[in-house]
Order: sequence, then C-alpha cells, then structure tokens
Amino acid sequence: MAATAHLTRIKIDPWSPEAGRDLRNAQSLHRRVLALIPDQLGHDTRTAAGVLFRLEREQHAHTLLIQSTAPLDLDQLPIGYAHATDERDLTPLLTWCKEGGAIRYRIDAVATRTISQCDSNGQPQRGRRVHINGEEAVAWWHRQAEDAGLTPNPDTTRLAPQLAITVRKDDPQEPDKTIRFGRKLTRFEGTATIHNPQALTDAITNGIGRSKAYGAGLLSIAPLTRA
Repeated sequence: MAATAHLTRIKIDPWSPEAGRDLRNAQSLHRRVLALIPDQLGHDTRTAAGVLFRLEREQHAHTLLIQSTAPLDLDQLPIGYAHATDERDLTPLLTWCKEGGAIRYRIDAVATRTISQCDSNGQPQRGRRVHINGEEAVAWWHRQAEDAGLTPNPDTTRLAPQLAITVRKDDPQEPDKTIRFGRKLTRFEGTATIHNPQALTDAITNGIGRSKAYGAGLLSIAPLTRA
C-alpha cells in the first residue's frame, strides 16, 4: 500500500489563554494535539494515528503543523484558539518521491550522542545521552538524512537552535509534585537528493529521532525547483 499522510496547519492566536498554556508547556501541547485525533483513528496512542507535529514560532504569530494518517477533528479546538486553519493531502507528494529527485527539507530534531560510562568497578554502564550542537550536530543530521534515504547537500545545510522543549507534567508517584524537563531543539534546513524513496517515505510518515511526542522529528520536504 502506498504511503499516505495528511497535513493540518493551525495559525495560533497567541492571545488565546488555552494557546498560551500550550506554548509554554509541551505536555499541554501534546494533549491538545491528541485531542484532535478522530475517534476512528484511536485516541490511545499518537503512533496509531501517525501523528507528528512541529511548532513554528515567529515574532508575532505561531503556526502548528500536524501530520496524521487522516484529517483531524478541528472542531475540538477551543474557540479563539486559531486565526486560521488549512489542510492538505500529502499523498501526491509521497507518490512523487523518486530516486534522484531534488528536494528542500526542514526538520526540528533533538540531536544527541551517548557518552560511555563505567561504575566504580570499571564495569560498563548505560551510557549518558548529551545534546550536541555546531558541526557535531550537522554531522549527526547528515547521518540521519542518509538513513532516511536522502543525500544532503553539505553546502546548503543550515542549523538554528530553537526554543527548548519544556515539559511539565504530574509525577505519577507523587500527585502533588510536578516533573519538569527540557530538550534542546535544533532546526535543520537545506537541500538533498533522494537515493532511497522507500526509506524517505518511511521517515516522513514515522518521524526521525527522539521526543516525537513533544514536537520533534517531523520531516517536511518540497520538490526543489530551479530557475
């Protein structure tokens, strides 16, 4: 079966109280996105509905991009939450992906590496994951892109730190306590050539990297047109 996906674009009204909470807390935004999943897609898991999202922040406006396997139920948005919404079927784009095709891409991702650790007896322990940036992050992304069926053009690769993902949620062990943690988010943009269309469509529909439940990993592409 051919890969399919649906993209919903929500232009957020920053004066909406509900939107303000979502913009400050990735856990709140995560719940908001899940609330838009129609019953037939399954509310239980984000993965079952193929949901990935990215929050694109601008100085005076913010846009929430949500990818899913079918249209979302936008009637579940609070009144005044959005200035405007639009929807698009991504199936033609996924069908277009062929070996040798040139594209532009954008993705917000959590770039990390693992540091090896040993206990006091010198025995290996589970490694510690740390965030990376700069050239190390570019190299990380190029590896991810290759696995996703893309050959990136190094001369066009750009990266920009984004506002960190901040998550606040109740501690299941201590109901009166709030768990807080953050994830450094980096935006990667550039051009690339498709070398494995199947790997690319898998990466688009499944996402790339960590923290996909909190707005990382949505790979957006567009055919590259040359003058």
